[in-house]
Amino acid sequence: MLTSDNGILTQAQNAKEETEIASEREAIQLTMINRETTNNSKYDIGEELTDRTLANGDNWKIVSVNETKKIYGTGYYYVGKGTSLENYGETKYDWIINYNTGEIEKLPEEGYTKLVYGDNLAVTDGIVLNVDPINMGDSNSWGEGVTVYGIQEGDGYGWNKTEFKLDGVNDYIEVYQPDEVNIGEGITFEIYCRSEENGTIEILGKTIKNPEVLWSNKFRARFIQEKNAFRCCMSGYPSMSDWFASAQNSHWIEKEIGEDFKGEDGGYLTMTADIQNNKVALYWEGNFIGETACSHEWMINGGLTDNSIPFTVGLVVSGTEYTEIYSEMDLYACRLYNKVLTSDEVKANYDKTVAYHNVLVQSQKEDGEN
Repeated sequence: MLTSDNGILTQAQNAKEETEIASEREAIQLTMINRETTNNSKYDIGEELTDRTLANGDNWKIVSVNETKKIYGTGYYYVGKGTSLENYGETKYDWIINYNTGEIEKLPEEGYTKLVYGDNLAVTDGIVLNVDPINMGDSNSWGEGVTVYGIQEGDGYGWNKTEFKLDGVNDYIEVYQPDEVNIGEGITFEIYCRSEENGTIEILGKTIKNPEVLWSNKFRARFIQEKNAFRCCMSGYPSMSDWFASAQNSHWIEKEIGEDFKGEDGGYLTMTADIQNNKVALYWEGNFIGETACSHEWMINGGLTDNSIPFTVGLVVSGTEYTEIYSEMDLYACRLYNKVLTSDEVKANYDKTVAYHNVLVQSQKEDGEN
C-alpha cells in the first residue's frame, strides 16, 4: 500500500523532509559564515542561551533535550521556527547553533524543553501543593495549608540542593485544602521521586492520624515496587473497576505500570481522579497509561472531598489495626491539584519539571568539580 510505513508515499515524504532539513542547515551555515566574514548584525540569528549558574543569577536561559538530557546554555543560540534567513525565507524547524564552534544541531520535534528564569514549571491554576525543583528549598512556599513533619536539622533528610529526602520513619508532608475551596471536579497528583523501598511506597492519602477516630477506609494511593504497580483505595465501597485488585479487596484498584521508582533517575507518576465522570487515569513520565471507570460511591466516600481531613505524602494510616506507614524516598517534585489536568498539561508539567531537575543535578556536579 502507498500509505504503509514502507510504502512509496512514505518514502517520498521522508526524502522530501530530509532535503528540507539539509537545505535549511545549509542556509543557517551560510548565515553564520556571513556573520563572521562581514560582522554585519543583519546576520545575527537566534536567542542567546546562558547557563544557570550563581554568577549569572536571574539571567539564564537554557534548552534541554528530553531524551538525551543534553543541556545547551552559554555559547549556544536557539533558532526557532519562523526565523528569517536571507535568500532562504523562514525556518521550518528548531535549531541549536554555536557561532564559535560552528555547531548546527536540529532539535527533535516536541522533544525538547526551553527554560528561562521566571518560568513556571507547572500549571498553577488549582494547585494546592507545589513542591518543585525551583522552590524545593523553601517549604513555606509549597502552599498555604502545607506542613512538613519529622525533619530535624542535621538528620540528613529534608532538602539537599537537588531533592527533598523523607526518611521512612516519621517524615511526611501534610496538605489541608482551604475550607472555601471544594473538590468538585476531582484531583490530580503527580510525584517525581526515587525510592529503594522494595515493598510499597505510600505516595498519597487522606489521613486521620488518631486511632480514636474513624481512620479506616480512607483514600490511599500507593506504588508496589516488586509488582511495578499502582494501587489505590478511595473508600470501603466496591470500586466496580476493571482494574480489579482481587475478590477479597474489591475496594482496591491495581494497574501494572511496567516501571518502578528504583532507577538512577527515579520515576514520574501522575494520577487523576475525576469524580464528575467517575474515572481514574494514570500517566507515567507524562505519557498516558490508561483510565478506568469506577463507582461514584467508591470515589467520594473515603474523605477525598472532606476538607477537614488532610492529604499526606509519604504517610498513610492502614491495616486491620491502626498502623502508621511511612515511606523513604527522594522527592524531586510533587504536586497536588483540586482539578483534573488535561493530557497536554500533564505532559507539559513532566517535560519542564524533569528538564529543570536535570539542570540542578548538572549544576551540582559542576560545583563539586570546581
